[in-house]
Amino acid sequence: MKKYSILTLLLLLTTMAMAQVRITGTITSSDDGLTMPGVNVLIKGTTTGTSTGIDGSFEITAPGNAILVFSSIGYETREVQLAGEETSLNLVMHPASETLDEVVVVGYGTQKKSDITGSVASLPSERLEQLPVTNVAQVIQGAIPGISITTNSAGAEQNNMNIMVRGRNSIQASNAPLIILDGIPYSGSISDIIPEDIKSIEVLKDASAAAIYGSRGSNGVILITSKKGASGKPTIKYSGYYGVQKISNMPHYLTGPEFYDFKNIREPGSMTPSEEEIYQNGQWTDWIDLAMQNGRKQQHSISVSGGTENVKYYISGTLLDVKGLAVNDEFKRYATRVNLETKITDWLTFGTNTQLSLTDRDGLTASWDAGADGAFILNPLTKAYEDEAKSILTIYPWADEPKYGNPLQNTLADNINKNYKILTNNYFTIGLPFIPGFQYRLNTGIEYDHGTSNTYYARDTKTGLEVLGQANTRNNLSNNYVVENIVSYKNSFGKHGIFITGLYSFQKDGREAYNLLSTGFTSDVLTWHQAADAAYLEPNSSYRNENLISQMLRVNYSYDSRYLLTITGRRDGFSGFGANRKWGLFPSLALGWNISNEGFFDGIDLFNSLKLRASYGANGNQAVGPYETLATMRERPYLEGNIRAPGYIPGALGNTDLGWEHSSSMNAGVDFGILKNRISGAIDVFNTNTTDLLLNRSVSSIHGITSVTQNIGATNNKGVELALNAFIVSNTDLKWEVSGSFSWLKNRIVSLYGELDEEGNEVDDVLNRWFIGQPIRVNYDRKIIGTWQLDDDIDGSAQPDAMPGYAKVMNYDGDEDIDADDRHIIGQRDPKTLWSLSNMVSYKQFTLTVFIHGITGVTRKNTLKIDDVLTGVKKKTIMKDWWTQDNPTNDFYANDINARTEGGSYYENASFTRLKDVSLSYDLPRELLSRTGFASMKVYVTGRNLLTITQFGGLDPELSSQQSVPLEKEFLVGLSLSF
Repeated sequence: MKKYSILTLLLLLTTMAMAQVRITGTITSSDDGLTMPGVNVLIKGTTTGTSTGIDGSFEITAPGNAILVFSSIGYETREVQLAGEETSLNLVMHPASETLDEVVVVGYGTQKKSDITGSVASLPSERLEQLPVTNVAQVIQGAIPGISITTNSAGAEQNNMNIMVRGRNSIQASNAPLIILDGIPYSGSISDIIPEDIKSIEVLKDASAAAIYGSRGSNGVILITSKKGASGKPTIKYSGYYGVQKISNMPHYLTGPEFYDFKNIREPGSMTPSEEEIYQNGQWTDWIDLAMQNGRKQQHSISVSGGTENVKYYISGTLLDVKGLAVNDEFKRYATRVNLETKITDWLTFGTNTQLSLTDRDGLTASWDAGADGAFILNPLTKAYEDEAKSILTIYPWADEPKYGNPLQNTLADNINKNYKILTNNYFTIGLPFIPGFQYRLNTGIEYDHGTSNTYYARDTKTGLEVLGQANTRNNLSNNYVVENIVSYKNSFGKHGIFITGLYSFQKDGREAYNLLSTGFTSDVLTWHQAADAAYLEPNSSYRNENLISQMLRVNYSYDSRYLLTITGRRDGFSGFGANRKWGLFPSLALGWNISNEGFFDGIDLFNSLKLRASYGANGNQAVGPYETLATMRERPYLEGNIRAPGYIPGALGNTDLGWEHSSSMNAGVDFGILKNRISGAIDVFNTNTTDLLLNRSVSSIHGITSVTQNIGATNNKGVELALNAFIVSNTDLKWEVSGSFSWLKNRIVSLYGELDEEGNEVDDVLNRWFIGQPIRVNYDRKIIGTWQLDDDIDGSAQPDAMPGYAKVMNYDGDEDIDADDRHIIGQRDPKTLWSLSNMVSYKQFTLTVFIHGITGVTRKNTLKIDDVLTGVKKKTIMKDWWTQDNPTNDFYANDINARTEGGSYYENASFTRLKDVSLSYDLPRELLSRTGFASMKVYVTGRNLLTITQFGGLDPELSSQQSVPLEKEFLVGLSLSF
């Protein structure tokens, strides 16, 4: 009877649980007691739900054992377990504090966002999760105000990117930020960091936030933290995508017939016999088409994470395989990561964050703009292949001009190019039970990179044929060791909170390179393995080693979560600087005021969070070689017969006073949240003065040396930054979130060498295009402003020898001729403003993300508009609207060899707006996934670089060279799942 009674009771409970019950209720807010409309009410694990009406009431039908999830922007999410036949449920929602209580990495530790006094920006986690990218920098680009990331050149690896935080401070030294990976300074290629393994990215922008890195923090600090495990059952995740690449933009280069007409007009009678024959046979070559291909890209990543109370782990493996737009441009990366943390005792923890990777860059691409035999500029009236089957490349494609080689010859070269890298951060943390809040951490890091690159040009290439085979072998080895002793103490006493961090660290950075060029072999069979039999050998090697010792103390104090104070001091000693300036001290002070925590703020309904910040501090830039302070000799070998003999000449003068560039920076900012954090953001204003610039000063060449590096000169850099995030719509089915950023940046040269002219003004450095009071990077040239027309007064102009159709150059100084004095500043080369806009719209399981970014205030020379084709028209150019009497255009000068005798160039506005990313994803419903065993599954399609709006007429306004691999459009389809 007992068994039947228990069975009956279980059946009854199951029936009650499965029975559908009707729940009604009202939601109110704890801060004002008012009812809350628009609260989302969802049955957990399903897509079934509703939202509260204007009076805060709701009604929903759910299983008797269901869990109801209540959520609203600006409030803490609450879950309520139903119990049987309960029909009424009134709930109080509490304002969310997670935004301000969010823990942010700040270097040598973490802080709550509400306690931060410096300018620290975090990359939105959604952007990290949604973008299938090759390079971490692509995720950051445009997403954080004040950070400029420029793609200098395209390609499979997508690694040639210039990163600057808050613009340019230095004239000659590096302006790149310091990158910290899992707490350890990282000096390798940013493309070696696996985006799928990243948990968070923070950027320290002002002097207070970056002061903890002292001599390396003046250009900002990017903190990258990898994923870690968490207590719970193992979670297995897979993410992968496959995509294709197309050329984003390609100018119209002259075809064979167009080149034939161009050359005959420009220099009649200069056509060579082989050109004439190819033209008549209609066998001209489209070198760009031969050097290009449709690219493809795929990546597969799998990870396992989980742990127990004492052991947490994250293990991943990633394969990336890219075939770029350029023929033979391939990039492969194999990587694995093991992050493990073990709590050995209550007071002792050991952890490791380790990544092993192999990067494969085997193969050489075609030449693009190398001399006159690049694919962009080689004469199209030439031959690519020796045979009709197109199986043998020509060695000399232009029979009448044997100095020009085949742009595709590199694709025939044997080449291996591999890098083996180890990144490992291992640490112990020790807590003392009798001193609550105290912790000691021994932090160690090793970055080991071994690169091998071997190339052999055989006799089927111009390079190899002319020297009877050429081999080039190279081995690079870099080691970076870091040992950090970090002591911290964190505690609160009533309304007082204190967080003290102390550091003593040592870093050793060493690099070696060994090269051997060998030529003249009896055969090509053994490629680079036959150096011992070469007729000529040219060995070369390099070595560098530098050490850094640092001490740092940071004190964070807060009173009642209202008043915040941060004091930081760091002292660095760098082996690379002169004997008199080995050590530098870098202090900073920052204040914060959480106004929203004041009593008088309770009655203000508009703002739910408001914090003011102000900071002032000093940072350094140690971007100088380790031996630049020493007097050195440099190699000048010479030949004795066939033997290469060593020789030396003076290389550099010593400077025992050479030290850091010194940047003093002020920052003022405000963080705010409006309408229960429906709108949130930050505004920052900064001003940085950099002195003791590392500049090469000209000296008398009597010693065989023309310059010496000194600490001279000064710059100023200032700007304004704005970041905004807004939830436009948020209900059960539809969500629309908009985020944007805007930055205005301005730098100028304050001083150079201190030399004054007769009027007492400091002298500019015209040779290097550095001008007092002007931006650091400017265009300085004569400017073409149009074309001389038939009815113009040419005789009375500064170009009396010009003819109609010739280039009209601006007479800047207004005198009677065009000369060097007509050169002038034509805009700046760094952007004045950066901006971005992201829209994320979700409807049920569908999510659409659109990301746009752009820059303004950039002026660039359009090198493609100049007919730089050499005498005899050796190179091709792009199709232009050339001036003729029947076509008196002002856009471009005539196709005449003398049309540009006064020099000058075309300068254009290189501002642009780019549709960077568009992604559409679909998350499978939980009720469907429950039958498959998967916890989540998402499919998506993504497009990158889909549209660029610009007035710049070159290949791309962002690329540094307009005759290189073009930027690619990408179309990808991907899948991510977990179970």
